[in-house]
Amino acid sequence: MARRLERLAPLTGVAFLILVLVAFIVGGETPDNDDSTAEIVSYWRDEDARQVVAAWILGVAALLLVWFGGSLRRTISRAEGGDGRLAAIGFAGTAIASVGMLLFGSLTFAAASEADEVPPEVIHTISVLNNVLFFPLSGGAALMLLAAGLALVYTAALPRWLGWVAIVIGVLILTPLGFFALLAWLLWVGVVSILLYVRKPDAAGR
Repeated sequence: MARRLERLAPLTGVAFLILVLVAFIVGGETPDNDDSTAEIVSYWRDEDARQVVAAWILGVAALLLVWFGGSLRRTISRAEGGDGRLAAIGFAGTAIASVGMLLFGSLTFAAASEADEVPPEVIHTISVLNNVLFFPLSGGAALMLLAAGLALVYTAALPRWLGWVAIVIGVLILTPLGFFALLAWLLWVGVVSILLYVRKPDAAGR
């Protein structure tokens, strides 16, 4: 049983991708920062149940991302040899990105669950933070991609083109195109997840 669970572990990346997409669909579009306080509070009051569900889904997705990061780290570390510096840096980026997602989930949950309990200005502030507090997620994802990309190009633990794609996406995340690059990051995780699952177990050791 334990060996079967270990074999399936890389697929947590696919589960992560699916849950993030579900969270986006369930949560929908949140209020703009320049909407009036009354409009913002009204939104969070009316959509509280839906947003709470979306927050919980996003939280589970964040945990799955770390689990996937562990599988990717092991593959890169075995191929890299030595102290596995790039593997360690990439996993650190994964953890930071997961914290960023948990922050978004926490802010969403706070705004939805407390809309009737705190002053309207507080909900307005939380809503704005929920829209703009992207540095932990973007920075962590960029660090993960850049370190993993360099490692894949260097070791060929997985197809090298995945490494080059990771580097490009990692750079774009730090530009004004960051939102679209984050979408590409989600797809990259899904593709890598499948490749880690289907490859031979000893492939990284060679």
